[in-house]
Amino acid sequence: MKDKTMKSLFADQLSSLKAFGEPLTVSLSNELVKLLSDQLYQSPLKAVEELVVNAYDADAKVCRVFVPAPSDTENDFIVIFDDGVGMDYEGLVNLWQIGRSNKRDENIQKMLKRKQIGKFGIGKLASRTIAYKLTHITKTGNRILSVTVDFRDFKDNPSATTQPVITSVREIVDKDFFNTNVRLSKMLDACGIKPEEIGGTKYKTWTLAILEDLTEKARKIRQETLHWILSTAMPLQSDFVLFLNGTKVLSSKEVYEKWVEFNISELPAERLKALQESTGEKWSNEGNYLKSASFPSGVSGSVFVTKPSLSGGKSEDLIRSYGFFVRVRGRLINDNDPLFGLKPLFFGLYYRFHADIYADDLDEDLKASRETIEDTTIKDNFRHLLREIFNHTNHLYVKAQAAEDEKRDKKEGERNQVSPRLVEYQVADVLVENTKSFIGSEADESWFYLSLSSNDKLDDLIKTLYTPKREKYTYQYINNGPTARIVKFDPASSTFWINKDHEFAAEFINEGVSRLLQEVVTAEALLEVYLRENQVSISAIGKILEQRDELLRSLIRDHSYSFETIARRLRDAATDKYELEISLVVAARSLGFTATHIAGAGNPDGLALFTEYPGGEKKITLEAKSSIDTPSLVAIDFASLQEHVINEKADGCLLVAPNYPGDSQEHYAAQRRANNLKISCWTVEQLALFVESAEKRQFNANNILDIALTAFTPDEVTAQIKSLFEQPIWDKRSLYRAILNALRHLGGRLMDSPRTIDLVAGEVSRDKEFLGINKESIKEAASELAGASQGGMTFRDPNIIMHVSVDELERRLINLTKGTSEPRRLSSFSKHE
Repeated sequence: MKDKTMKSLFADQLSSLKAFGEPLTVSLSNELVKLLSDQLYQSPLKAVEELVVNAYDADAKVCRVFVPAPSDTENDFIVIFDDGVGMDYEGLVNLWQIGRSNKRDENIQKMLKRKQIGKFGIGKLASRTIAYKLTHITKTGNRILSVTVDFRDFKDNPSATTQPVITSVREIVDKDFFNTNVRLSKMLDACGIKPEEIGGTKYKTWTLAILEDLTEKARKIRQETLHWILSTAMPLQSDFVLFLNGTKVLSSKEVYEKWVEFNISELPAERLKALQESTGEKWSNEGNYLKSASFPSGVSGSVFVTKPSLSGGKSEDLIRSYGFFVRVRGRLINDNDPLFGLKPLFFGLYYRFHADIYADDLDEDLKASRETIEDTTIKDNFRHLLREIFNHTNHLYVKAQAAEDEKRDKKEGERNQVSPRLVEYQVADVLVENTKSFIGSEADESWFYLSLSSNDKLDDLIKTLYTPKREKYTYQYINNGPTARIVKFDPASSTFWINKDHEFAAEFINEGVSRLLQEVVTAEALLEVYLRENQVSISAIGKILEQRDELLRSLIRDHSYSFETIARRLRDAATDKYELEISLVVAARSLGFTATHIAGAGNPDGLALFTEYPGGEKKITLEAKSSIDTPSLVAIDFASLQEHVINEKADGCLLVAPNYPGDSQEHYAAQRRANNLKISCWTVEQLALFVESAEKRQFNANNILDIALTAFTPDEVTAQIKSLFEQPIWDKRSLYRAILNALRHLGGRLMDSPRTIDLVAGEVSRDKEFLGINKESIKEAASELAGASQGGMTFRDPNIIMHVSVDELERRLINLTKGTSEPRRLSSFSKHE
């Protein structure tokens, strides 16, 4: 049984009015009503938003909404008024035909000035989320009609058949009804409408949606939250005004900070001169208008450019907010053509650019059937005007950006040398434009480089990126595998994740030039953003970035420098005959030999020459035997290898292979032949490890010769390499850095004493890595540091004399230590780690 208070509802009072036409039959199942209202439109905020969209679709210029606050106990209704196209009897019938939008009716569509949003007519069912009774009162022509639907009349039916609900259309004949009905007057007043305005002649057409018998969800709607939701749904549209409880709701984009703002009548003389040359007509500024022979009535309007992008967001569901908005006699004629046929030359500007242009002289050239412009001289002249407006806007936009970049009121490390328009604004623009479909060019539809760690907070991220204050970026190193991309850029955490396993990254890291690597990956990651911002297709971006990645890898393969890269290439070439030959020669060069690749029938794969003073010249042949598993004795062919040594008058032979025969007859034969013919048998892994450790353990050609000329069988070579690696030796790079750290720690202490090797040795020996180190090793390293310091430090045993700060000394020695140092100029872009 219904509550007795329901009799006070306006919906119940309509039953006393005269019925108009046949009753309406609404065929909806209760299950469908619940499905759409409880799942598709379960938010009460969305329900109000849908009713506002209906007003926009009806070509309303004004929409007024009243929603009671949770603390409001006086008003138990929600009201939405709009002055758009009203509904006649057929319109009300269509209103409750679910599956079509009545505002799509062809006859009405011809009257409308906007592209319509509603498609299936189901938005009204969202009202079920906030109220049980929905009443529409609407005026079109000289007739005012009303109809009420009570959602509780849709009953559950066990037979799964739909039982139609019958409701009557009522006509309001008495114009004083709006004054005399106390409850209706109260609702109109809450909505900001005077009864005489809708009962009189002020509004030719209008619709009033009244929601009563409110649900608990409706009672909990927070005014500030609803205001924000509606503001995000509002486009930058000058001909649609929305009020919520008497307060005008501005588009959230309306409050965007602006780069540029001007009236088109302010176009400078040089632009008007360019217009005259392109159109053959003289153009002049007259008041707020630009006039020419083609436009005697004048063209007026205004332009602005926002710092955040105007693209994307919920308001795009209604209409775009960027581009030209050309109106003729108040009618927008280029809904789907933001640049009116022009090519967007400056995409950085494109999605920030908004221009309202009024050109009534185009009226004669309008094509009524296509809502566009005939291909005429006046159209061409108009496009020339728009082009000059767009180009002038870009000039002012670039000038404004440059002015902001040149602000000098910040301290060192705070003034942006890397402008936000090159990084944050570009990323934000791309995120805004892709909020609905964040599809990248990888096979799994992820982006090459851009990565989001918190998609659910995308709006907050975009807002942060558009703010002037920058969160400094950090560079972190991870192992993602050799086939993974070189970097992943996460703007949410301001982090560039560099893949240490990528060939290009590994080369730079190993050579101690990580700062240059960081700049390369930053540019590479942002290239993807720039390409997306400039509307390059996703497939083209994928192809471009894939080619660039292949190029980076190929360049490193073509000229490897770091020991680690050379060692990796050696390992990778174990099964490739030609690549293993070349990698062996390169490895020999890295250890100090003058090495040459020879190859060819009857020749060794390479020659390695080393001259020691005194001691003379030593020459060995280089031989590579690639194999997937273990090469056979026949494949090795020890006799041919010895012949190569004799022919080249070499002192010995260094042979590398993936492996050698194990515990078998072949194993013993291999051992015997290697020993008899003086062929030093190394595995690929052993030589790679030797190269990899060369810098740390100070290995060179002499160490190779010591083994290659005395150890021949695989077992002998293994034993000597093991013995060499077991000898205690200090990692010189680590020792260099430890000495610099010691000098830093001594800063401010014992100011009346010189820095001596004993003081430094005491600090260095505290490090667990150097617990057993002797003073001579530290003296040797200190002397090497002084020699490479470019005048920053002198070592006169026992004193270490500093001529520069420790920070500057680190910068001068970075090529020797392979460490990191503070840049001489503090960065506003990245943190030093």
